[in-house]
Amino acid sequence: MAGDDLRYGLLVGAAVAATLAAWFLLPVEEWFRAFGHWARGLGPLGPAVYAGLFVAATLLVIPCTPLTIAGALAFGWWALPITLASATLASWLAFVAGRHLFRERVRRLVARKPALRATLEAVGDGDWRLLTLMRLSPFVPFNAQNYALGATGITTGAYLVSTMVGMLPGTVVCVYLGVIGRAAGSDEPTHWLMLGLGLAATVAAVVLTRRRVQAKLRARAIGARA
Repeated sequence: MAGDDLRYGLLVGAAVAATLAAWFLLPVEEWFRAFGHWARGLGPLGPAVYAGLFVAATLLVIPCTPLTIAGALAFGWWALPITLASATLASWLAFVAGRHLFRERVRRLVARKPALRATLEAVGDGDWRLLTLMRLSPFVPFNAQNYALGATGITTGAYLVSTMVGMLPGTVVCVYLGVIGRAAGSDEPTHWLMLGLGLAATVAAVVLTRRRVQAKLRARAIGARA
């Protein structure tokens, strides 16, 4: 158990290291700033275009963290309500699509992957607090969850509440990164504190979910042998 937890922690650390490496080795900052100039150049249409791009990226299961940072570079703190509204709308659309339009496709995919099936069941029959904890993590694939969770027994109300609460800290972190980038850099301790809280939420979500999955798999194995 402890060894597995350590491996999960190392995977999270590797993801963080890869992100930092990409930031320093690739012209990421230049790309962000170029997007910001382009979006501001659209005038009043800029926020609407940004919102549309965010909805499309969410539905296409494209990671939206870079887009959120770029939006903050373009619009400052106004990117926060725009992003939250766009993400909530897109997440709800994906959830509905996963529950109705792609229901059978999602079920077939889940049926072929025992670990994924156990994960969805662990979350689907758990309370809203576990779901919210998963949604809090900025490193768990948020957009892919939208479709998959549609195949669970989670109610729409619980899904929306958990989604809105869960996305808030990660979105604030990304917008904050964009805002300090727009201000030509800052080294405020709040930045590091929020990143640390995001990492803590990630580790907690991974460990709690993994343990519930293991319990499901063990129960199935015992039932199969009986």
